[in-house]
Amino acid sequence: MNRFKLRTPVTIATIASLLVLGVALVFLARGVKDQSESWERVVHTHKVLEQVQSILTLTSEAEAAQRGFLLTENDAFVATYRQARGAVLPQIRALQELTRDNPRQQAALPPFEDAVRMRMEMLERVMQERRAGKLADTQMLESGRLLKQRILAHAQRIGTEEQRLLRERQARAEAGRRNLILAAATTSAIAVVLIVVLWIVSSRDAARLLSERARLDATLRSMSDGVIATDLQGRVELINPVAQALTGTPEGRAIGMPLDGVLRMRDQESGAAIGVPAERAGTAAAVLLSSEEGREHVVEMSAAPIRPPGGKATGTVLMFRDVTERRARERALAESEANNRYTIELNPQIPWKATVDGRINDISDRWIALTGQGHDGVLGDGWSEVVHPGDLPAMSAAWTHSVATGEPYDFEHRIRTAGGEMRWMRSRAMPRRGEGGAIVAWYGFTEDIHARKESELALVRREAELNGKLAQIEAIYHAVPVGLGFVDAQLRLVELNDALAEAAGRAKQACVGMAPSQVLPAPLGERADALLAQVLRERQQLSGLEFSSGTACMPGQQRDWLASFYPVMDEAQVQGVVVALLEVTQIKAAQRALIEANRLLEQRVEERTAQIADANAELRAFAHTVAHDLRAPLRNVEGFATALLEDEAERMSADGQMFAGRIVAAVVRMDQLITDLLAYSRLSRTEMRLERVDLGQVMKSVLRDLESQVRDSGAQLLIAPGLPAVRGNGAILVQVLVNLVSNAIKFVAPGVVPRIEISGTRAGLAARLSIADNGIGIAPEHREHVFGVFERLHGHERYPGTGIGLAIVKKGLERMDGSVQIADREQGGTVFELTMPAAD
Repeated sequence: MNRFKLRTPVTIATIASLLVLGVALVFLARGVKDQSESWERVVHTHKVLEQVQSILTLTSEAEAAQRGFLLTENDAFVATYRQARGAVLPQIRALQELTRDNPRQQAALPPFEDAVRMRMEMLERVMQERRAGKLADTQMLESGRLLKQRILAHAQRIGTEEQRLLRERQARAEAGRRNLILAAATTSAIAVVLIVVLWIVSSRDAARLLSERARLDATLRSMSDGVIATDLQGRVELINPVAQALTGTPEGRAIGMPLDGVLRMRDQESGAAIGVPAERAGTAAAVLLSSEEGREHVVEMSAAPIRPPGGKATGTVLMFRDVTERRARERALAESEANNRYTIELNPQIPWKATVDGRINDISDRWIALTGQGHDGVLGDGWSEVVHPGDLPAMSAAWTHSVATGEPYDFEHRIRTAGGEMRWMRSRAMPRRGEGGAIVAWYGFTEDIHARKESELALVRREAELNGKLAQIEAIYHAVPVGLGFVDAQLRLVELNDALAEAAGRAKQACVGMAPSQVLPAPLGERADALLAQVLRERQQLSGLEFSSGTACMPGQQRDWLASFYPVMDEAQVQGVVVALLEVTQIKAAQRALIEANRLLEQRVEERTAQIADANAELRAFAHTVAHDLRAPLRNVEGFATALLEDEAERMSADGQMFAGRIVAAVVRMDQLITDLLAYSRLSRTEMRLERVDLGQVMKSVLRDLESQVRDSGAQLLIAPGLPAVRGNGAILVQVLVNLVSNAIKFVAPGVVPRIEISGTRAGLAARLSIADNGIGIAPEHREHVFGVFERLHGHERYPGTGIGLAIVKKGLERMDGSVQIADREQGGTVFELTMPAAD
């Protein structure tokens, strides 16, 4: 719902008139109400007076009836008496109700009522005595008279009070009547005045509306935009000259025509005909408008409903503006801007703009893409967040100086890109000045110079390195004992070091400018020119030229030299030749001494080889002696002792049997000791061929060799699958593992079932084999020397053995480039860790 709005003087005057008239009517209504109430109070007073008079009348009637009865004793007077007497008291109660609003009257009524009641009782007593045949005495009659006077006196007081109230209320009613007449007259006068005022204001408002309509009509007709107004049915009611020119329809013919007959429009893009935009009220759209003559104009059209305040629409106003030329200029400007922006975007530089005080207010999107900053984050001083901290102070100072002085700005700095990389950039800016010469803005470009800067820095670093190397070369050039010199293309010595001057036996400055043949020692000097010419011609070095010469100071002493010639090229052009002359006199002497020493060494090696061969032969003979000559007597002793026990046991004493048994056991231990010694000896001297060995197959051979020992002891062997392959000797590996597993089965506490866990791993080029048992263990202080020959930690009686088994283990592994270590086991026992080269 539309809100009510005060828009015209007529509306304002009408509302004011209604308000004033309403107030007057309120006062008039109040006066009527007051007059009505006043007359009601007057009528009420009359009723009170009439009620008092009625009570007095009834009292008098009762007295008259009582006297009539007394005089005539006629019962008809009794009925009248009874009727009057019965009506008196209800009349008094009615009087009390009427005077309830008056406290003074309420206070006067009780004495009045008592007097009336007493008078009625006295009349009744007199009548009763008369019926009884008695006559009323004088005293009673006197009392009756006095009561009647009291009744009249009370009635007079009540009547006087009511008369007073009657006069007041009549006066008030009269005043109210006069006020009511005055209010009615005033209200009528106000109504007449308001009607006159409303007519005057309406006349003025109508004149103003006509004037405004005339001005509006003149305005619409003088507007530079086309205007058409229609009614609800879409018929043209107004068309200004501009609209007439654009549509080609004169006003006389357009008025009353449907809007579709005046406006002929087509879509600008598709060219299709479109309807009248009255339905799109409030919008503006560019369309093609065709006139009757066939001319087309690009117009922007909008429509709005004609709606009075708070009312319904009565029509539509259409406005359209010819934007043909403006659209052409906009297209040209847009094309120009697109070309300009395309040109800028193709430029690898990043354009930006700053205010007079140096704060960035616009920047290319390429900066945002490069740095990852938000557009708002760059503005102001936000660009400084991505500048390298080492460059920011100097960059800010240079920018502040340019802003303060107006000088061009040019600074190279680093920024952090969105990917976290630091890149070198160059920022430049120039001020744009207004007509008065004052700076109005700064325009700048930032370009990526990272590749160029890195090249420059690399060049500087390279130059520093070259200078350092040049200094080093210069120092080496003068410090090395090699004679160095540079000969130009004219075969003149341009530069030489002290070593070459010393070899020539001349002063350094004296040699400069001389021919090499005059400087180099003979016989090289005699061939120098030819050799240098060859190098210049073939552009290839000559090196390793050996020659000997005498010295100028000691002609009889020979010096050995090694000469080389190196061409110096510059873009395929030979600039000269570097001559290098190294004295190798001491080297030659050392070579000769080394040749003699090698000859003597070879002679000694041959002699020592022969000695080793003799020693090996003696060792093999000793081993043969041990294997045959020493073991043969042992076998005889064992045989005789065994035969003695078998054949003569019944005749031998118990001690004799014990001694014979000990002899057999000692012989067995001696034979085992000899066997182990032979095995240890073979490990030390036997040539060993290393090859790929599968530890899984080796463990199978070990289990076959120890099958009876495992069965007798009830040992548990847990062999992990996938044991690695190693590079070693299969037979020696079987011997090593047999000794380790046999010891693990043997060295356990009494009553404990042996448990051996075998596992292997490969780590790089090494393979590791772990043998863990639950035996008695080896104390840490004994783990180094248990691998020695004849090293035992327990007696023969408790744990039999020869004390060579672990020595064989260590020697065998060392011959295969392996090693063995002993480690603790958390559950008790010992862990032997074997390390060997892994197989390829």
